[in-house]
Amino acid sequence: MSNDRFGPKKRFGPKKKFRPKKKWGQNFLASEKILQKLVASAQIKPMDTVVEIGAGTGNLTFFLAQTRAKILAIEKDWELLERLRKRVGRFKNVKIISADARFFDFEDIKDYKVVGNIPYNITSFILRRLITQKNPPQTIVLTIQKEVANRLISEPGSSQRGLLTILVQMAGDVQKVIEVGRENFNPVPKVDSAIIKIIPRAKWGAEQEKFFKFIKIGFSAKRRQIVNNLASGLAINKKIIYNMLEQAKINPLSRAEDLAIDNWKKIYAIVKKQNVKKQN
Repeated sequence: MSNDRFGPKKRFGPKKKFRPKKKWGQNFLASEKILQKLVASAQIKPMDTVVEIGAGTGNLTFFLAQTRAKILAIEKDWELLERLRKRVGRFKNVKIISADARFFDFEDIKDYKVVGNIPYNITSFILRRLITQKNPPQTIVLTIQKEVANRLISEPGSSQRGLLTILVQMAGDVQKVIEVGRENFNPVPKVDSAIIKIIPRAKWGAEQEKFFKFIKIGFSAKRRQIVNNLASGLAINKKIIYNMLEQAKINPLSRAEDLAIDNWKKIYAIVKKQNVKKQN
């Protein structure tokens, strides 16, 4: 992980003024240096297909187009679509799509990467959607709120660790590329950002979803001990859960945030085995 915190080098964007919609979390990345870093982090080749989430004013789209890859630029704001067409319409490798990225159908796109400067308020939804769909991207590179980026890379025992951390770390390798100061955006948001990169390892299936739901029970009351959360959530006697945790070599008095994914796998396997015995 780089410790660089990039500040503005050159303001980049359309000259004609546009009033961003606060309700949609529109804060456009306006530093040429960081836009180029965002593109470079995705390691895009000319034969790649890249889906850009929230193309906005085309600041990022412009640099994505230079890679000569096939760019699918998604934008839902009709006011921005015409600006986007004027800005990047001349690039034959750019296709502008009028759609809400939250509900965009990725199923028919083969071997694609996702890059974007997304609104903070849809980060969790977008990450879960990208990771758990049948056709996940090969690479995900996004600018998100710094606080959320820190949660995604947090280690067991950190108070920042939560369900979104587990979801992302279950699905792939995640890194914080660089931190990005708020002064690099237009309008300037109240918080700083960071570029994250996720490389999904495998497709998300039914078994992964069951496992995640099990972990969700463990996080149901974050400040409670895991033995209590699992006992109440699974409707299993607390003593039995206590013994299962000891069998998995997990301290029953631990909290959910203390456990690594391998710890969760151990206790999940034991609980599943006990349930099978009951059914037989």
